[in-house]
Amino acid sequence: MTSKGIVALALTGVCLITGCTPQQAVRGSPDPATGETTYRSLAAAYLEDGKPAYDSGDLLETLRAAKAFHDAGMWVYSSEAFAKAHEKLSWKEDTIDTPEEVANFFGTTLTSSAFGAYQGKIFEGCLIEYYQALNALMLGDEATARVAFNRLEVRQHNAVAQLKSFAETVNEKSGEAMEDNNDKKAGQSLEQVQEASRTGLKSIPEGLKDAYMRNAAGDVLSAVFRVTSSARQDKSLSRVGHMLEESVRSTGNPEGAALVAGLREDIEGGGARLSGRVFILLEDGRGPGFEEFRIDLPVFLASDKVLYSGVALPSFVPGEPSMGSLFVVGTKARTVVLTDINNLAALEFKKAYSGIVAKSVLSAVIKTAVQYAANNEADRQLGQGSLGSLLFKMATAAAQYHLTRADLRAWDNLPNTIQMAVVERPADGRLALQDATGRHLASIDLPDAANVLVLVRTTDEVPEPAVHVAALGRVGSQSKMTAAGRE
Repeated sequence: MTSKGIVALALTGVCLITGCTPQQAVRGSPDPATGETTYRSLAAAYLEDGKPAYDSGDLLETLRAAKAFHDAGMWVYSSEAFAKAHEKLSWKEDTIDTPEEVANFFGTTLTSSAFGAYQGKIFEGCLIEYYQALNALMLGDEATARVAFNRLEVRQHNAVAQLKSFAETVNEKSGEAMEDNNDKKAGQSLEQVQEASRTGLKSIPEGLKDAYMRNAAGDVLSAVFRVTSSARQDKSLSRVGHMLEESVRSTGNPEGAALVAGLREDIEGGGARLSGRVFILLEDGRGPGFEEFRIDLPVFLASDKVLYSGVALPSFVPGEPSMGSLFVVGTKARTVVLTDINNLAALEFKKAYSGIVAKSVLSAVIKTAVQYAANNEADRQLGQGSLGSLLFKMATAAAQYHLTRADLRAWDNLPNTIQMAVVERPADGRLALQDATGRHLASIDLPDAANVLVLVRTTDEVPEPAVHVAALGRVGSQSKMTAAGRE
């Protein structure tokens, strides 16, 4: 091969590689009619001619679309999308076997996990059923809600066991991969980067417990559904009590635990029945994500034939609150945190992190060896120190740099926290909500029902909160709502 051919081949490889960029989150545009960003304008990113238009074969895009539809109150579209996501994560529903992604953990060693298919997370499986249950409640469909809550109960039960299995298998597979690599540089490099790699965990919440893997809000809402349901079959104090006990263990928030304790006392006093209650569910802020940082590999990997060698790792970035809490006008009640999404995401990330670091180091060693061999051949054919050889080395270094990429993908339109408040139904049937500054947020004419669910979504990305109302225990109830001066 001529010198021009070698250089062209290297540059072509770089161009092909740069086309394989990891998927980024889709951002909606402002509403053309008002110029403002709304939850419906965010959902429009996944619509075409008013109909769902997203890649249902891509789990991450499907999750994002499903949540965007949910926030916008497009319950049917959201349910359809979450059903598709459920199929892709169905293996997490009824088994505590090692999660499937471990088998693929080293499948993209030569490049990066960022270039492979998104495998999903254990905690995402629980959230899928949680949102499916909410969608059904908003549609007034008790039967579908019951199925979703039953699925949620199974996923929640298995989540902690799956997490333990996942962590053990990641460590095992990481060790095997290092042992299978005969080059001692892999192990040496891993030792050298251990201290620097801790940067990825610097923002992990403190005091994480495996019990936090459960979505406490899901357990509480499931208990609420059963005691407000119109079906006698749901009235089981032991089952409801178990869910509330689990939520106390998993909330990690004293105020949330106190709310659950008060709710449980109320439920037991009513014989597994409640009436005249308004349950306010707040999803506040934007959930956690990741950012990339790089570490240069130790000098013993480098030589005059290698211009770049390093690893790229993900660093946990906590979510951000928006409103903080909701306050019910005319009462002392405010929403308190039941589920901190940061705990769920950080816990699973922390369990996987040792494997992520090991894989990144092993990948770098393999790619560096390939780069060395290619550059050595270029020196032989083009002449060491020649312009052609230098250009080729620059191209292979660029290729390795681009292939060295952290997987930063996340279901990033989740809330930062899920909160709840429980109040007695106002005598006039009208509920008013405000923020911590006293700013009026919504005035809600409650439906004529024994109990009512008020769902509120707030993010800094959208100026006005979304407020959705559903009757609990009655099918097909309607409601009127005026939010922040808007019909």
